[in-house]
Amino acid sequence: LNGVGDINVQTLISYTSFNDESQESPEMLVTFKRWLWSVIEKMSPLERQDLVYFWTGSPALPASEEGFQPMPSVTIRPADDSHLPSANTCISRLYIPLYSRKQILKA
Repeated sequence: LNGVGDINVQTLISYTSFNDESQESPEMLVTFKRWLWSVIEKMSPLERQDLVYFWTGSPALPASEEGFQPMPSVTIRPADDSHLPSANTCISRLYIPLYSRKQILKA
């Protein structure tokens, strides 16, 4: 089996880039990114594995950064509390609306 099944959040953070489609203030984007990583850190190992699978099509992180092609990214969509996240596994991109509260992101 290639990759690391135990999803280390710090490793995922280091691999991930962000794209902004929300047109929100830089302060709100920083807050949203903090919420996202906080929610992911509090997930169980299985929930993190499910998230990475949804996001990238693989249930594990590669053993090294060189093994991750394309690198994971998050596109922050315009604010919309009624839409769910979506993903494009071919390009390892997670699309998340800019939720108004951390509790909505967590749900």
